[in-house]
Amino acid sequence: MLKQRGLTLVELMITIAIAAILITIGGPGISSLLQQNRIVADINDLSAIARIARFTAVDQSTPVTLCPTTDYINCTTDWSKSKMAFIDDNNNGEHESAEMMLGTTEKINSNNTLSGISGTLTFMADGSISSAATIKICPQSGDVKQASALILSLFGRIAVANDSDGDGIKEDGNDSNLTC
Repeated sequence: MLKQRGLTLVELMITIAIAAILITIGGPGISSLLQQNRIVADINDLSAIARIARFTAVDQSTPVTLCPTTDYINCTTDWSKSKMAFIDDNNNGEHESAEMMLGTTEKINSNNTLSGISGTLTFMADGSISSAATIKICPQSGDVKQASALILSLFGRIAVANDSDGDGIKEDGNDSNLTC
């Protein structure tokens, strides 16, 4: 006699029920994790391009401009767009064909919002920066506990916001909680 293999209908229904319960429990946690990873990726991109700009300014004793761009030629004021860093030989804040491009980034994730900065930043030969800035990235949901920031001091120090008081909300350069 032939032996049949497979699952009975009852076994299949129990398996589907268990899978549904696990997805219901794990789904929100995965969503939150993905949201946090998108913010971390955007902060890391900003930090990397800012560090390249500062290092090159000091290493080559020349001004380096960091700015948002839509075409990798002209600077704009919308920091949610792509960013570019270039050696600004004539110190005019605009990228010209003879000026060396140091690096670029993609625009921030469409599920995030960016605030706290407009215009261009210029790193000087001594590593200082034209203006201090706190670049905040928040999820579209506005959940401040997911928010992060890149903090640029006038001395050119580049730091990522952290939660120093343990309340679950990261602080800016003035030790004030970030807001979205």
